[in-house]
Amino acid sequence: MLACFTLISCEKSKVRSLTEMRQDERKRIKSFIASKGFKVKEAEREQKDFVPGILYHFDNDLYMEVLDKGGAKAVPQKTHVFMRIRGYALDSSEPVIFDSLSKGKYQPIEFIYIDVYRDGPLHFQPLPPAAGFNLNRYMCEGLAFPMSLLGDGARVRLIVPFSIGPEFTSRSGIPIYFDEVEYTF
Repeated sequence: MLACFTLISCEKSKVRSLTEMRQDERKRIKSFIASKGFKVKEAEREQKDFVPGILYHFDNDLYMEVLDKGGAKAVPQKTHVFMRIRGYALDSSEPVIFDSLSKGKYQPIEFIYIDVYRDGPLHFQPLPPAAGFNLNRYMCEGLAFPMSLLGDGARVRLIVPFSIGPEFTSRSGIPIYFDEVEYTF
């Protein structure tokens, strides 16, 4: 009986709290930003102008560098957005790179741009994937948020915290770096 209790007790200690996960995430992101030499600036609530080479930090903890602002703005509840992505998770293991920008076998991720508040801001309504290979598992608020500020043809670099990242990162607490995200509609 004592051995069973000890085994359960040891196993339970491996579970990290949300606070620990957030602290680890902040360390990972700070270290990554330093290693890449990014310059960070706090973003304004309705940021309109973006200086090239600056990684803007938003209230939702998203980091975004705008490579191209794009043109016409998305219309909430109407605009069908096609998104191509390239990046990797910021964990300590060898990075697994995902890429739908240069690898033609992947379909773009598709969503309807929305602007609603449900337990927090929400900027996407997922659409069923097209036939073929896709990277839809990466769809998240962190990828959709830039559409609230940018337009058709926009290209960005993102560091997405697990709190607004893909669903599969919420258990691991691992942020994701998107080297490039391209939005078209």
